[in-house]
Amino acid sequence: MSQLKEFPCPNCNSELNYDAAKSALSCLHCNSVFPINIEKTLIKEIDIHSFKTLMFQEEKDSYQLDYSCSKCGKVNTVSSEVSFFECENCGNNVVNTLAYQEKKVSPQGIIPFAVSKEKAISAFNEWIGKGFWNDSDLKKLSLLEHLKGVYIPFWTFDCATFNKWSGQAGTYYYETEYYTDANGKEQSRSVRRTRWHYREGEFTHLSNDVLITDNDEIPQSLIDEIYPYHLDQLVPMNDIYLLGWNAKTYQSKMESSYNLYKERVSEVVTAMSADYLRDDTYSDLQVSTTFSNESYKHIILPIWYCQYLFKGKNYSFIINGQTAKIYGDKPISATKVTVAIIIAIIIIVLLVFVSSQG
Repeated sequence: MSQLKEFPCPNCNSELNYDAAKSALSCLHCNSVFPINIEKTLIKEIDIHSFKTLMFQEEKDSYQLDYSCSKCGKVNTVSSEVSFFECENCGNNVVNTLAYQEKKVSPQGIIPFAVSKEKAISAFNEWIGKGFWNDSDLKKLSLLEHLKGVYIPFWTFDCATFNKWSGQAGTYYYETEYYTDANGKEQSRSVRRTRWHYREGEFTHLSNDVLITDNDEIPQSLIDEIYPYHLDQLVPMNDIYLLGWNAKTYQSKMESSYNLYKERVSEVVTAMSADYLRDDTYSDLQVSTTFSNESYKHIILPIWYCQYLFKGKNYSFIINGQTAKIYGDKPISATKVTVAIIIAIIIIVLLVFVSSQG
């Protein structure tokens, strides 16, 4: 099938992969390296009206593709939404060139992987070693088979907002209060009071490259923890960057992605409004926001993702494939916690004993 394309090495006909360490194509067999000619094409923002129109249109249904490997003859069956896959038998690399083009919106740009698997493992080992309570046994666990390099689809949104705010600004002041203590003596103390006054205002705010993911594997809340991505390093979309990496199209969540972006912007301008309103404190904040000059891009970003089982419990972590920033769950050492509890009990017993001797 013509939409399924192989990328054999020109020298030995083996598989080419995109090498994150070399930022080039590399042959797995003869170790030849082939530089990539990056197009100097400006990745432009698209007016939001086309996005709003497309998000209510139905996507083309996915379908199954049968691929007969040119190297071993094995017939592989994959979803049309999978952009890259390997032959189940011999590992031959195959790119589905129409996976992105058959969606309502095709990706304009990509940040290629800059963090190799070796660097990702190194980042994990350094991260897991920080913190006294972490279970050091995890360092002995091999995570190579669980660690996946994945290209994830994202939307980026830009906008201008005009924001009106109003509410009650609170200013603290102090008064001396007199009272009678338990012994019948008159005492005084300083008591904080709040003087309230109405305040209102308005401001404009520009939001640039609000990043929202659109995938069904890694939740937005987890991806938020490995921001930022340096989007000035985006390059025009090219299928060769997919070679050797997991990649799927966006999952038709355009409307929810758009709504989440607006929520994120609203959270920012609400926090800014609160800062404008407050003296020492504030209450009854009201914010009215008008969006304008909205635009978007569809891009692909690199992520390392790992789910693993450790001592009977499931854990996961995620690594930014551009910067190596890492976030995830760390197993806690039951032994260290138990020892700490025993030490605490001993200290308490000793303190009680010393106190009773006095």
